[in-house]
Amino acid sequence: MNALAHLELDELQEIAFHLQEEEIKQRFRITDLDSLNWTLRKLAALEAKRKENDALAQKEYERIRAWEVKVSKEIDDHKQFLTMLIEDYARQQRAADPKWKSTTPYGKVSFRKQQPKWEYDEHKALESVQSNGLDKFIRVKQELDKQTLKASVQVMEDGRVVDVETGNFIEGIAVMEQPEAFKVEIVG
Repeated sequence: MNALAHLELDELQEIAFHLQEEEIKQRFRITDLDSLNWTLRKLAALEAKRKENDALAQKEYERIRAWEVKVSKEIDDHKQFLTMLIEDYARQQRAADPKWKSTTPYGKVSFRKQQPKWEYDEHKALESVQSNGLDKFIRVKQELDKQTLKASVQVMEDGRVVDVETGNFIEGIAVMEQPEAFKVEIVG
């Protein structure tokens, strides 16, 4: 943040410190181009301060995240090593007794059957299914083509939509006019 922005914020702080909120509302009004410019300068300084704070917060977040990743990796490495030791022991016991499992006050060790894992090459599988006429294995997704619909219909005054070719109203669509949106753009 530059020195001018600091001055703008200092002036704003000074005003807020010495005056009550009600006094500020009564005393400060935008009455001309100069007062509008003064207010926009204050907004620009506030936005610069927000960006500065965001940058600092992001930097600290990244530093803390790097620390978290480092300590988590150490923990994960230790867990992986200990799990490997347990698995070696469990497989030795399982070789001697196919129904082996164990329970201690701190945990359980057992084996479970798993479902087969299916791997797909979507493109090849789809081509194969289509070429063999197995359409029952193909899902077709239907969705409204809103862009084409908007270009081809007429909106009535009450917000209903009518197809201009058939004259039929399209249910499930309502068009509501929106008021102008107020926008302040700060340069800088």
